[in-house]
Amino acid sequence: MILISSPIKLYLLVISLTFAWIGRIEDNKNWREFLKIGSELIHNHNSNIRLHMFEDPTLSEAKERGQFEKLIKQLDLEKHLFLHANVPNDQMAVYFSMIGESGGFLCSTSKVEGAPYSLLEAMSCKCPVLTTDSDGVRSSIIHNKTGKYYTLGDVTEAVKEAKELMTDSQLREKIRKDAFEHVKVNFNPDLYCVNFISMIQSLGLNLSK
Repeated sequence: MILISSPIKLYLLVISLTFAWIGRIEDNKNWREFLKIGSELIHNHNSNIRLHMFEDPTLSEAKERGQFEKLIKQLDLEKHLFLHANVPNDQMAVYFSMIGESGGFLCSTSKVEGAPYSLLEAMSCKCPVLTTDSDGVRSSIIHNKTGKYYTLGDVTEAVKEAKELMTDSQLREKIRKDAFEHVKVNFNPDLYCVNFISMIQSLGLNLSK
């Protein structure tokens, strides 16, 4: 397990295939599943794969952190896992772009997810997304068009979808392109303003006052 602190250091690492995860080390973010998916891919498909986890270590409980470190050792991931603590939001575009260019992707393993801000940011940087079908992501991810889904708890299916993202270059590039266009068309600030004004007007409120 290696701690990373700057995009420059990450640049030296994305020569290898890079898979990323963002969240808190807590049950709902389902970090266990990400480690298991990563372990299957590394030990049974490509030993050059590197796992990068972006988190805030101050938000995890001691018990959960202990379980996290124990599973890393059990899955023999210590040399393959890189942790990033409290990366400023304005730097994430650099990371996502590098991950996308490495041939990797962002993996979201959440059991329940609200607004998928990190997924949208990744898509806007042409970093493909593999995710569970967790409520909030449905507005942004269309399977095999703007990203990929796998069934929560099904590591075998997640590995299958991940391998397809790695090996099917035509599908991968199509997903990267379509996801970028989807964000640009459906999630731009001007559109949000228009929809917000329409909602206010539908409530009978007068914006001119």
